[in-house]
Amino acid sequence: MTTPNPAPAALSDESRAQLLNAEVAKYAQRGWTVQSVAAGQAVVSKNKRIGWFWNLILVLLTGGLWLIYVVYRALNRKVQTVVITVDPTGRIRTS
Repeated sequence: MTTPNPAPAALSDESRAQLLNAEVAKYAQRGWTVQSVAAGQAVVSKNKRIGWFWNLILVLLTGGLWLIYVVYRALNRKVQTVVITVDPTGRIRTS
């Protein structure tokens, strides 16, 4: 007869903060901006990139008319936001 695995032990707040800081540092190295860090949770964001190559080709092909769309997209870029959390057992989750 086997015994069930015990539940993982809860980590201290300091250990969870270290895990969170390490994960946030990984995102920051990849160009994400840290919005906030508090109590086992961090919010990071990044502007979506604009594909300049194909937009440049379309601007040239349409005699500059496509430039209106490019300027609109550049001024109204979408922002990707990720919430990073560390649960009491030390698992890192993103959403």
